Amino acid sequence: MSVFRVWKAVFWSFFGIRKGRDLESDAAHIKPVHIVIAGLVGALIFVVSLIVLVNWITR
Repeated sequence: MSVFRVWKAVFWSFFGIRKGRDLESDAAHIKPVHIVIAGLVGALIFVVSLIVLVNWITR
């Protein structure tokens, strides 16, 4: 299991685009706790990016 594999799975899940074979492979190799942590960090980065973008545009 690699950090890159977890981030890739979370990234594509945010878009809702996953190949069935990749999903099965990830389910066999990635622990759910790693997905949850990466998902929370990814969501936090996304929200902070939106806030920064809106503040930059409205100045």
